[in-house]
Amino acid sequence: MKESEIIELTTQCGFECERAIALKHEASGREYWRLVNKSESLILCFLDPLKGDHLQFTYLADIFKSNNINAPEILMHNPKLGVTIQEDLGDNDLLEILNDSNKYELVKQSLELLNKIQVIEGLNINTLNQSDLESQINLFSEFFCGQFLKLEADDSIRKLSEKTIINLNKQPQLNCHFDYERRNLILSKDMKINIIDFQDLCIGPIGIDLAGILLDHYQPFDEVFVKESLVFYKEESNLDLGHDELFECFRWGGIQRNLRILGTLSRLYIDQNRSFRLNDLTMILQNLIDIIPSGWNCRDFLIDTVKPSLHERLKSI
Repeated sequence: MKESEIIELTTQCGFECERAIALKHEASGREYWRLVNKSESLILCFLDPLKGDHLQFTYLADIFKSNNINAPEILMHNPKLGVTIQEDLGDNDLLEILNDSNKYELVKQSLELLNKIQVIEGLNINTLNQSDLESQINLFSEFFCGQFLKLEADDSIRKLSEKTIINLNKQPQLNCHFDYERRNLILSKDMKINIIDFQDLCIGPIGIDLAGILLDHYQPFDEVFVKESLVFYKEESNLDLGHDELFECFRWGGIQRNLRILGTLSRLYIDQNRSFRLNDLTMILQNLIDIIPSGWNCRDFLIDTVKPSLHERLKSI
């Protein structure tokens, strides 16, 4: 949307706005804008009502508030216009501010927050079933390999997908944000980590969110850091899992997540010409390769065939 259209929407919702600054446009179609006037700034989220709604987001925001989960306060929700207006938590998401000196502390806080979210009981949310997990993984073969790279995924990818589903089904199934990554964790002015974009919360394998926070799309996989962080998470969560079992939860959650995201970002480019995250594909693919167990044939296929094809494809865009 244009700035003038956002300002008009804001006026219809009963708020004053001198400027509207575009922040991000999500894969879901949600647009985030910062509303600025003389006294304060707020965040507006717009989603075309024909494409979806904010009902689950506002429901969960209330649940989080009652469970002392740090999240933005919803100031207004207009379903007809497809708008929520929220508290502005600032720009200090962990993707921007995390560094070698603070990463252990901030990731520990993030894992504490994740544990609090995971154990909330009685939520009206969907459960990720085997069909969901399979269709998400298949985005890799269909869109990333098939349509984006013009490659046929070989049988080793099928075997990897099957093993991933088996391992995910064995994991503890708890509340799952489904995109618990550093872009969605914001350090507010009072130095508390807040969670955003939680409308897709579901019941799912614990490894998916662990991979979200510990397997960064913008940094190489750091096995030492991951294992040390999982030691802390185990102490916080009291799950009846050994350290090696917990790492396997992370591993297979990361494999599923990276296969899915490679496919999703490729589909966004193919269907909507949205190239804004194509540069992330190289690191996501490399991290996928690095967490696959050694000795798996799919590693050779990804290294020898997929990586060079991706390099050439990105050069051509």
